[in-house]
Amino acid sequence: MTADRIKELVDNLYGVSLVDDFSIDEAGLLKGRIAVVTGQDKADLVWDVEITPTYPFKAMGRESIHFQNKNLLAYPHIMQGGNLCMHPAEYENAESQFVNDLKQLKEWVEKYYIGKEKDTHYEHLVVNHNLIREHYYTFGFTETHDDFDEGDYGIVRYAALLTGRKNDKPIINYVAQKFVSYVQVKKELLCEISKFYQELRSFDGVYCLLNNPPSLYNKFIVENYDSIKGLFSQSQKNYIHSFVVSHRARYEFFPLFCGYRIPEGGIYWQVMMLFMDDLPIEPVRIGTGKNRLWFTDFRPGQIQWAETVDISYKYFFGRGAMPIELANKKMLIMGVGAIGSIVAETLTRCGARSLTLYDIDNKEPGNVCRSAYPFYTGIIEKTLDIERLLTQISPHLECTSLNHFLDLAIKTHAAEHMDKNALVKFFDNFDVIFDCTTDNQLMRLMDSLETKAQLINISITNHAQDLVCAFSPNVTETVLSVYGLLKRDADTDMYNPTGCWNPTFKASYNDIGCKVQVALKHIIKMLSRMEPLSNFYITEDDLNLKINKL
Repeated sequence: MTADRIKELVDNLYGVSLVDDFSIDEAGLLKGRIAVVTGQDKADLVWDVEITPTYPFKAMGRESIHFQNKNLLAYPHIMQGGNLCMHPAEYENAESQFVNDLKQLKEWVEKYYIGKEKDTHYEHLVVNHNLIREHYYTFGFTETHDDFDEGDYGIVRYAALLTGRKNDKPIINYVAQKFVSYVQVKKELLCEISKFYQELRSFDGVYCLLNNPPSLYNKFIVENYDSIKGLFSQSQKNYIHSFVVSHRARYEFFPLFCGYRIPEGGIYWQVMMLFMDDLPIEPVRIGTGKNRLWFTDFRPGQIQWAETVDISYKYFFGRGAMPIELANKKMLIMGVGAIGSIVAETLTRCGARSLTLYDIDNKEPGNVCRSAYPFYTGIIEKTLDIERLLTQISPHLECTSLNHFLDLAIKTHAAEHMDKNALVKFFDNFDVIFDCTTDNQLMRLMDSLETKAQLINISITNHAQDLVCAFSPNVTETVLSVYGLLKRDADTDMYNPTGCWNPTFKASYNDIGCKVQVALKHIIKMLSRMEPLSNFYITEDDLNLKINKL
């Protein structure tokens, strides 16, 4: 793009004209000014235009052209610096891209400036996440089980997560655990996160529910204390001061959660970081003598806003999840090896809220290559390792492990012909049971229990040539029938570890994972009643995976 070519393109486009010719500055940026007609008595809208050398390509996730008018901050999609927020279609060359960008600019003027339209969906306040004493700070929060009173305030308890990195600086990550209301006499409003995160070591901060959002033009967050102090009640400001007095010796800093209700329901929290050695609050005296009163207020200064993220279930899994009716079911996964560990991880990433794990084995280095295990944790019980992994993935999953002696209990009951009612009652606690053990004896015994839970048996042949999935009732009959139909040689070319071990089938993580994922796709649909419940097996040729329903 050159200044002369820009002039030609602008001259050929109706409704746009040059105000100042384009020229290249010392940084290599093409800069100029254009005007867009409004068709009104008002003057045309004048925009400063800046084009980077990477145009028409995005660089570092940012558009390479900017249209700026600082007088339009109150209008939709105009950012704090006056730039129009654009997401234009992509073209192969700079000239086509420039013409399209100008057309999109005209469309914005017609829709939002002339037509004065407003977007129906709510946008969160724009917050600049700057370094705070050489660190970034991030707080995750969720919905709470109970609602807040208007003007509520009190203690917020939060826990530290692992420290991350951004722009070569540390990000200190936290998650809110609960709010303890001072107004509602120490009522605890628990965040809807799992027990694992609720039980992490807690730190204290302060929260205040504001009557209005701390915003400018209802879209930018305010950036100085003079603009926000009127949003706090005097009781809230006094409470902040009392917290400082009682916690000054314990903490170097604390977060102040500023909440406000949003149009789509619920409360959004913005967090300012307050440091004990440079507090933005101060006691203020009014009157003298017996009429003297003290109260707390904010002093002038720049607010240090942390980044906040709503990690409530509907947002955490907003980009895709299994139906909520299935996600809320209690699921047991028996056998968390190559198949079961993939099943467990996939269900977790699909939004499962209650998983129980069972396996009799330890994880060893040889298990890592085709299962969802890390090497870093060393030799450990499989269930403990997967439980740790799953709770790290989702803050909405309650995950527990069963004692590995369950295998002994089941088979002792069967061998000694003991009353199986206790076992049936135990398994009836679950809605869905995945049997991924490839233990034929256990398969027969589970089949005979006739539990109310939906039993699903998943197994795989050598080299992961086929995957077999059978639903209760009559799991054993189905599985044996399909294996007889497939006629695979189960004893040929097996993997034999050193030492006195049973050989195991050969297959890579990819071999197993692709079939397990396809199987789970249909299992989820079947359990959600989007497909009829049907036993099936998956075979593979050179081009396709084929699902064979029985």
